[in-house]
Amino acid sequence: MENRAVWAIAVLVGVVFLMMHAGHISTLVSGTKDPAPEEQTPGPGPLSSSGSAGSPGTGVGTVQTFTLKSVDGQYDPAVISVKQGTTVRIEGDPKTLSGCMAVVNIQGYGVSKLITSADNVIEFTADKTGSFPMNCDMGIGNGRLVVG
Repeated sequence: MENRAVWAIAVLVGVVFLMMHAGHISTLVSGTKDPAPEEQTPGPGPLSSSGSAGSPGTGVGTVQTFTLKSVDGQYDPAVISVKQGTTVRIEGDPKTLSGCMAVVNIQGYGVSKLITSADNVIEFTADKTGSFPMNCDMGIGNGRLVVG
């Protein structure tokens, strides 16, 4: 009887795992990735780079880099603020972004990225203003992209 309980638990854990990563399983099986978000060409002026997370953007034609980590089950930084037209580069920390937190979704931008040690960069142009939820596939790792 104990063996049946152990098998039932193992099957349940497997089903939950598959459900959590269902969107990524088709990628593994088919070998194709979801299309990357469309990027816009920066406007006039030189590209500049910001090395610190959370610093304000300087408008069109800039690249702003953030390091995204998981701290106590939440994304850190919790809020990423940039100006409209900024190219946002998020470098995920694969050491802390594990389990469901390894999948970063940014609503309104079509971003859904599995962070791995081999591929940990999310990059897109913040062309829409507003406040956009950022979460993991299970909706528990919460953050926000604010574009002004």
